[in-house]
Amino acid sequence: MQTDSIEDHKSDSNPQSKDEFLFAARLIPMGREGNRVFARTLRLREEDAGETIKLEPGDQLVIPAGGLVVNSREIDAYSIKGLGGYAPVANTVWTWYRIVGVQLGFYILLFSLARRLDAAHALWALAIQERDKAREEDGIPHRASSFNALARAEVAIIALHRGLTMMHSLIEGFCPRLDLPESVKSIQGAVKEMRDAFEHIDDRAAARSGQRRKVDLDALTIFDQPDFVDSSILHYKSFSINFHDDVISTLFDCREWVMEAIDAEAALREEGRGVEPE
Repeated sequence: MQTDSIEDHKSDSNPQSKDEFLFAARLIPMGREGNRVFARTLRLREEDAGETIKLEPGDQLVIPAGGLVVNSREIDAYSIKGLGGYAPVANTVWTWYRIVGVQLGFYILLFSLARRLDAAHALWALAIQERDKAREEDGIPHRASSFNALARAEVAIIALHRGLTMMHSLIEGFCPRLDLPESVKSIQGAVKEMRDAFEHIDDRAAARSGQRRKVDLDALTIFDQPDFVDSSILHYKSFSINFHDDVISTLFDCREWVMEAIDAEAALREEGRGVEPE
């Protein structure tokens, strides 16, 4: 990702404020013309010789067009991994947009996807923590922790389903070159069925499924999760999901898909065919 020429001017804005700082990048000198000192970022895989930029009073720092090359992975390196090794990706998308700027519709949908993935992981982590707690308890505390784990798992599945839906929308509207990860293809059917059941649990309590109004006893199976704490398996009708393994592996693949969407857009912009700002 490249930017236009940037010149260092005095400003009243505070670069240390919460809204100003985006990320740090290593600059190396390119020479000077009078009091104008030119600099650029290191190129991808370029060896850092340790050169420093020397500015005297009255000098002006200039980054010429193409001199600031931002790698999405460098931005993403600021994301801190949580339980299971997943690192939130919403800040990466937000920072990338602030630097590059793309069509608002594309950015908002990609940012929304990132937020839903991060939400699904946050809930996944809480569910796993409660599951592990329940495994160490007996009696009433065990049941309480079990229900807490299941409650968080329910909402995690709902958030994950919304994320998968947005991936389809992004492929159709903006990213036709990208395909769904195999993990998404294998899990999306079960995720949709369980999302529908958890989201409309009142219908399932009345033994109703989908748009049908007649009694469907299979709809009641959403309440039958006897081995969730021991095995992490969620059941509904003939569908099952290993909440611990399937969900976290899908989140990893979806997160990588978001990064690929950023890189694909950057490649198109270099070709002059990217999604331009509105």
